[in-house]
Amino acid sequence: MNETARKSISRDPDDQPVAAPLTNVPEDSPQRVELLIRELRKRTAELEEANRELRRVSHYRSLFLARMSHELRTPLTSILGFSEILLDQEELTETQRRFCQKVQDSGFQLQASLNQLVDLSRIEAGQTEVFLQEFSMREMVRESCAAAARMAQKQQVKIDYEVASEISTVVSDQGKLRQTIFNFIAWAVSRSTAGDSVNVKVNIDDQSVLSIKVSDNGEPAQDTAGVFDPEHSGATQEPNINELGIIIGRKLLELMGGDVIVENTAPRGLETTITMPARPAKA
Repeated sequence: MNETARKSISRDPDDQPVAAPLTNVPEDSPQRVELLIRELRKRTAELEEANRELRRVSHYRSLFLARMSHELRTPLTSILGFSEILLDQEELTETQRRFCQKVQDSGFQLQASLNQLVDLSRIEAGQTEVFLQEFSMREMVRESCAAAARMAQKQQVKIDYEVASEISTVVSDQGKLRQTIFNFIAWAVSRSTAGDSVNVKVNIDDQSVLSIKVSDNGEPAQDTAGVFDPEHSGATQEPNINELGIIIGRKLLELMGGDVIVENTAPRGLETTITMPARPAKA
């Protein structure tokens, strides 16, 4: 074999002789087809290994979050419980009461962050199921607004809600829908300033499609589609728990067969529109 022939042969990982790079092989050559098949098998094996690694990482993350949740919930419950007891004491000075209130508020924020992380982990792991039941839409909206009232009062923001009279009961996952609406209300409140108001309006069309609009008077968004992108939301400012909440809310809506869009309003503010069937066909 001459020098040219030796240079045209290389070894693959299985130590089998293969021809030189594809650029030196005619397109209609069986040798080229064989090289393409071997390259495809190699890339497929690499992708399978990458998928296995991703599954391992996801599994370890779920285990970590589950253990972290268990380890943090017990002391956090004690902190919140004792801070509530202290705040009920009449003999506290104004300074002591203010400090206790700060401890309690920080505890509630930590609890909310922990719940958000666990919820997101379960959704991404496919461990979240939808349980359909019939319930009062008006009562559920009232409960969601009441849950966000503490945050709104602290920021001196008013929450108003209106449910169309023709809406009585709906069929959906009540817990997930309540959490979703609360998350978007909390996000709207966090975007508002003292004296602003957050409005929630619920309507239904002729096709039995619910429309839940949450509007605020905060700063307009440069990219409304990017508010659901974790990388986008944390790119220009400190991460916000309420931004994580709307990401979770959108994922929950997808599980329930709904959708959400965010639009800027004039002269300022955002309007979030949630659409979903009032009575899914599967029900």
